[in-house]
Parts: sequence; C-alpha cells; structure tokens
Amino acid sequence: MGRIVVKVYIVRHGETDENRKGIMQGQLDTQLNAAGVEQAQMAANALERVQFKKAFSSDLDRAVKTAEIIIAKHPGVALETKAELRERHLGDWQGQTITTRGSTAPANAEPVSDFSLRAARWWKTTILGYAQSALLNGEERTDPACVLAVSHGGYISRLIANLVELDGVKVAEGVAVNSKCWNASISVIDIYEDGESELVTYSDTTHLKVDLVQTNADVITDK
Repeated sequence: MGRIVVKVYIVRHGETDENRKGIMQGQLDTQLNAAGVEQAQMAANALERVQFKKAFSSDLDRAVKTAEIIIAKHPGVALETKAELRERHLGDWQGQTITTRGSTAPANAEPVSDFSLRAARWWKTTILGYAQSALLNGEERTDPACVLAVSHGGYISRLIANLVELDGVKVAEGVAVNSKCWNASISVIDIYEDGESELVTYSDTTHLKVDLVQTNADVITDK
C-alpha cells in the first residue's frame, strides 16, 4: 500500500452523567462529568506525542470539551467544530432511558440511512479530501499528517462499520470491529498514497485506568 499519507485518530468524548444513568442523549447538548474530564485527560496524555496537523470535533459540548483537553497539549492546532460530527438525532427518545423509551424508534428520529450518509459525506469531503490535497500539493513527508476527530459512540461505530463493510477499508490483523465504542476510546485509520485505508485500532482503551460505563444508550439497532 506504500506510504501512509494521513493518520486519523477518532476519539469518543468522555463520560457524561447521562452516560452513567443510561439516558439517551442523541443531540442533547450534555456536558462531561468529573470522570469524563479525567478520561479526556488520559486520552490527551496518550496522544501527546502525536503531531496533529488538524483537529475536528462535533459541536456538542461533551465532544468539544474532550477535544479541547486533547489539543491543549498541541499549541498551534486550531479546533474546527462540525455539526456533521454530531451523534444521531433520536427525536422523542432523547432524554429517555433505555427502559422507558419503548421498542420502536420515534418518527422524528434521524433515519439511519440519513445518519450513515452524513457520516460518509464528512469522511469523504473532509478526510479523503485532505489526503488528496496533501498528495496534489506534492507533500513529501516521512511521517503521515495526523488528524484528530472527536465525536460520539453511535457516530463512530456507524462510520467505521460502514467504511469497513461498504468502502473496503481493511481491518488490521487482531483488530475486532463491533458496536462497542467506549468513552474516551481511540480508533485509528491509516490512509495510504494509493488510496487504500486500514483500520489499525478500534475503540482502544488501554490508556484509561478507570471504570467505564458498559452500555451506550445511544446505540440502537433499528434500521
């Protein structure tokens, strides 16, 4: 596959009280709790030596604060907030718990097809566009250009699943892809000069030395 042009670090935001209580957040603008701040700081420590060129985040507060904690260790890197990186809008389910929401998604929830398309469009225009720009500009680098993206559990798991299943992104040996995307976990995708991509890490939590919420209320299986 040749030289790695771009290395994308995809981080889920730290814990919120709603995560801890099993409340569906969707696009509710909730905040990190004390554990979430600590998790974000651990992620920042794990990524301290990465030479980020760009940083993106969902514009929801829990993701922005996580991203700000990470890039505080990277002076000169500007954070770009994007509505395209928001979690799926869950309509009337937002603010309800898993046990009280009912079994059928509300009519005003963002359709899964629209959610998937939104994530795919962001990846294509922002990430693949950046990789193509680096190649067209003739950048000769021994190290890849590193990009940070901070988003949400449902978004990250949907994005990566679709990249693997539909777009031919390879999965490195020993990497398991599933819907479990932990708070403050790190997933990494390498993009090569020949256009191929490889998922080298999924939902890694080896940098986290705290107990994690086991269930992500925002991940649902309806189509």
